[in-house]
Amino acid sequence: MKFNKKIFGFALGILLFGGFATALIVNYMSNEAKVSESVSLAMDVSFADLSSDLFPLERTTDWTTELTTNGVTQLSTSIVGVKLINNADVQIQNEYLEVVVSNDLNDVSCDDITSLQFLDTATPIQLAKGFQELSSLCVDLGDSIVYDVPINSLASGQTYEYPAKITYGIVQPTNYHYNAQMVHTPAI
Repeated sequence: MKFNKKIFGFALGILLFGGFATALIVNYMSNEAKVSESVSLAMDVSFADLSSDLFPLERTTDWTTELTTNGVTQLSTSIVGVKLINNADVQIQNEYLEVVVSNDLNDVSCDDITSLQFLDTATPIQLAKGFQELSSLCVDLGDSIVYDVPINSLASGQTYEYPAKITYGIVQPTNYHYNAQMVHTPAI
């Protein structure tokens, strides 16, 4: 009887070992699938120098992500085009265009820009409203300022071009830098 138990135990052990070995080999021999995706930005932002604030826009430079303007002085107004492209396959709603303004002196305050105006060109109704003053959206971050401009709605795959007017106060002569991107939550 002891001999039968040993054979039975030995046979059961071989069976269990064989089962585990087979399971390991089968797992190793099955195919493996992977996915790699490159995710790009939902919105492209670019700037251009404009000859006037009239619509349709008349650019004096090509659209670029790095625009340098010349001939701007204290108390003067520059006119810049802002182009937004919705690359997403859905409508962009209730987001913000965050515009951060800095300068070479690391010393920008909301007083540096006495007026920031924007003309919404998306619909004839918006065009009829004229330029909207955005200076109340200014938040002072210490060495820079930020404007979080609400994006109501940008249709999928569409391009929008807007004129913006920037009027400077009595500021120290220096270079001002504007960086814009879409954000989900305002800076402050």
